[in-house]
Amino acid sequence: MSRGLQSGPSAHRCALLAFALAALFTGCTFIPRGTAALRREAVRAGRPFLEPPPQRHLPPLSAVPTARELVHRALLDSPDAEAAYWQWRAAIEAVPRRGTQATVPMFGGTGSLKNGAASAGGAMLELANMSSAPIEWPGKPRAEARAALQRAYAAGWKFRRAQFAVRRRTLDAWHALVADSEMLALLRRDAALLGELDAFARARIETGAASPTTALAIENELTRVRAEIAATSAKLPADRAAVNRVLGRPVRRPLGVPRELPRQGFTLDSMTRMLTLAVRRNPDLAALRRDIRAGRIDIERARMNYIPDFTLSAASSLDGITQNLGGALMLPFVRYRAINAAIRQSRDRLRETEARLRSRRLGITARLLTDLVMIQGDTRQIDLYEADFLPRLARMAAFARTDVEQSQAAIDEPIRIERTRVRVREAMLELRLDESDRLADMEDLAAVRLAGAAKG
Repeated sequence: MSRGLQSGPSAHRCALLAFALAALFTGCTFIPRGTAALRREAVRAGRPFLEPPPQRHLPPLSAVPTARELVHRALLDSPDAEAAYWQWRAAIEAVPRRGTQATVPMFGGTGSLKNGAASAGGAMLELANMSSAPIEWPGKPRAEARAALQRAYAAGWKFRRAQFAVRRRTLDAWHALVADSEMLALLRRDAALLGELDAFARARIETGAASPTTALAIENELTRVRAEIAATSAKLPADRAAVNRVLGRPVRRPLGVPRELPRQGFTLDSMTRMLTLAVRRNPDLAALRRDIRAGRIDIERARMNYIPDFTLSAASSLDGITQNLGGALMLPFVRYRAINAAIRQSRDRLRETEARLRSRRLGITARLLTDLVMIQGDTRQIDLYEADFLPRLARMAAFARTDVEQSQAAIDEPIRIERTRVRVREAMLELRLDESDRLADMEDLAAVRLAGAAKG
């Protein structure tokens, strides 16, 4: 619809008003509160990724690095964490994009010739919104910006999830390398003890004090241990390559390894208290909660499709005699089936996200409780071995040596006791590895570092 206006101050004011309204409606961007703070947080978190990978200055590792050093190094140069970070930044940039009108001002003009001559009265200048996109009701881009902000928060939690996933992979690879190195040393010690037993057995066979089957049994056991040594030795290059890969280093690069897999310091009381916080701190759950908030806004936005959009236009002749104001109002009601379907679809997606949240919460709780119970079992067994079994074996070895000196026991009895100690240490190593892996799993699920406190 349009209307011709006569020249005069009021007509000029109406034309200017129309120009101002067109520019205002098409140029507004709605930025929800919290966007600037989230952007600042993202900038701080992404400082390690500002430089290209070849130009990044990574901290050097110690000759025998600790797990904390390795995790810190991995997080500074992890391509997986970096990819999640840039997804987060892209989600933040979606907020002003979704909060801005899709249309833009469009400036145009027309002219007419009369008897082959142009005149100022026949030339018109026009300002309107882009013809392919109407001006939306301001609440629509505002709602879309609010939903985009919630999804940006969710992307931030997914970045934190990626960081803890990198941490988990680093710890798993490091634990495997250290445990296999320690197991190889124990197996070699066992093989050396079996060699001594074999020598004693052969000497006793020569004197007729033992049967040849005794030596054959020892040789069978020695062959089994040597096979385990070969298998464990073959795993070490792959273990080292896995650690170097997570760190972004050449896979064949040497890496110092401690002699023993260190036990993680933690208190069971703190782990129990952590269970009450895990559901709130888990990045996956936090991201899903943000997605649910965005889904509720999506329903609100879908209902706004019933609010009509509109167009504005203003035109004026060059001589200022004629001004035209125009506008149009969309009639969305004829699309009521599609609008209602969009509302139902948004509601269904919200319910699907809520169901995934419940499922994920139950799964995390079950895993945390399982890890906690298994860690408690591992801890009790390790403490029992350390406080009871190993000291008893040490006393038995001392008594056996005394009995051998007094000819009251077989000469190989101390060696057999020492072999028992080696097997106990192998069992303890498996328990410590399981304890470390499950503790890393709990930290990954709860997005919190449990190790570091004194062991209770």
